[in-house]
Amino acid sequence: MTVLEFRSIFPDEAACAEYLTRQRWPRGFECPRCGGRSRGYMASRRVHECAACAYQCSVTAGTIFHKTRVPLLDWFWAIYRMSQGKKGISALQLSKEIGVAYPTAWLMQHKIRKAMADRDQHSQLRGLLEVDEGYVGGVERGKKRQTGRGVHKSVVAVAVERRGPGKESWKPLPGFTAMSVVQDASASSLHGFLQNRAEVGSVILTDAWRSYRGLGAKGFEHRPVRRGSDPAAAFHLFPWVHITLSNLKRFLLGTHHKVEAQHLKRYVAEFVYRLNRRGLGESLFHGLTRACLATNTIIYRDLIASPVLT
Repeated sequence: MTVLEFRSIFPDEAACAEYLTRQRWPRGFECPRCGGRSRGYMASRRVHECAACAYQCSVTAGTIFHKTRVPLLDWFWAIYRMSQGKKGISALQLSKEIGVAYPTAWLMQHKIRKAMADRDQHSQLRGLLEVDEGYVGGVERGKKRQTGRGVHKSVVAVAVERRGPGKESWKPLPGFTAMSVVQDASASSLHGFLQNRAEVGSVILTDAWRSYRGLGAKGFEHRPVRRGSDPAAAFHLFPWVHITLSNLKRFLLGTHHKVEAQHLKRYVAEFVYRLNRRGLGESLFHGLTRACLATNTIIYRDLIASPVLT
């Protein structure tokens, strides 16, 4: 969807409200109390009034837009920018584009990321999977630079489906991807990630890291591969997990520059949501809007008080 197409479809608040009504009630408004039809829409309060019982129902109730003071047109622009751009958009840039304070844009984006995470939380990968873990984040002040399976960084587990041979014999075609911020690189964390995001019976390709031992007892076919000391050989063994982790780090560094560990899981959810829908084109906006309608909101106080991992 081009910017001109977006502006022609959503020229004002009324058009946005009508669009939300169609998405939430495809067969027309239905009163949640009596099933009656709408008497009319009150734009100032964003509510439909039931013609039968006079109950007033907001089109945004129970969604990420619940009780928002930000115009729907600005919300739609944020959804458009986060769904269409391959690298997303920073809160600072969004605040400039829609004319709101930085904290408002920041909160809006995290609400949209919550919708992305909720939509994908029950999806599972299947078949032949590349699996690895990576480390995201900077070095603590006063600490020496650390690499590898070190500390002071957030651990992100990643699994990518392999779907047949690609143009290059060593790099098969990728399928869907699952990523999750985990507590550490222990067996309990990595096994838990795979049990949540991979179907039982899937073939799991990993390196020889000891935490992957015992996956066979969890219902998977585990095929550990020794990487050796050559980084190029390791890339050829697990091309897509390496590419995916590298692209995640570039997204975080290039768009957001610095991400707090407390909120990293939602940024990862945004990255994976777009990655798994990279071929959907203009329907990305419509799908993300429906996801926002199906997700309860989160308030600023709860967002900043949430633990690092939930």
